[in-house]
Amino acid sequence: MGMALLFAHALQAQISENVEGAVPPKPPRPPRAIRGAVGNSGNKVWKEFKVPVLGEKLLLKFDNVAVEGYNGKEVLITANVEEQEENDRTKGLRVVNGSGLSDNSGMGMNIQNNAGVTEISIVGMPMEDSIHVRVPFNLPISVKGRGGFFNGGGIEVKDIRAEVEISSTMGDVKVINVTGPINVKVAQGDVVAKFVQPVKGPISLIAAMGAVDVAFPAKFGANVDMKTSMGNIYAADEFQFEKPVEEPKSSPYNMSNTVKGKMNGGGQDVILKTSMGDIYIRSQK
Repeated sequence: MGMALLFAHALQAQISENVEGAVPPKPPRPPRAIRGAVGNSGNKVWKEFKVPVLGEKLLLKFDNVAVEGYNGKEVLITANVEEQEENDRTKGLRVVNGSGLSDNSGMGMNIQNNAGVTEISIVGMPMEDSIHVRVPFNLPISVKGRGGFFNGGGIEVKDIRAEVEISSTMGDVKVINVTGPINVKVAQGDVVAKFVQPVKGPISLIAAMGAVDVAFPAKFGANVDMKTSMGNIYAADEFQFEKPVEEPKSSPYNMSNTVKGKMNGGGQDVILKTSMGDIYIRSQK
């Protein structure tokens, strides 16, 4: 027992001596950057791609995108893409995904035409930076966001004089200087819209969890159907609402706020709804 104790003390002394005089080990090499990781931009370059064949409508199957209408005939896509390094493993191969799509643009996107609709999808990892798309201002567009986890999933559409349809699971949606018709549905995020003359209906802006903030021309008339389950409805003085013939029945268990009827004498059909959030109606100066 005494010999074992002496051996233990000697071993401990030897370990302490080695530690005091030892050279600290080199830190491990950091792992290679993962494409699309948050906060890791890598070597990137802005590239522009022109859609070769354009249909009668454009469908974008991704979010984190800014769409702008212009007086032209082509759809131009600008994205910040990573420069591809030489990799023997990827020679002769292409990026594909579970939907059977492959990159046919050289920018991580698949572009195809189906029944007169030009569909553009992201193939592989989502891009960190916002994708910019310029479209003819009279081209109907549809955006179906996937709900970006890394990039926030925001969608912005402006200067469009045609039908606009947007659906997203997560992220704010902004629609600026459009005429409509328009249909927006967001599961989690705010909907902000600014309309210009002539405003065309119907207009439907719906958010499950978020605010609905809309600006109309001051004299715009509409047949409105507005409801917030948990929130208030705010309107500028320029917009007057007629008292409905039959007022909604009140209940101590019903916290919703509903306005249904004519605004400024009636006109286009307008639906503004949210389950958790406020509704704002502003005057577009």
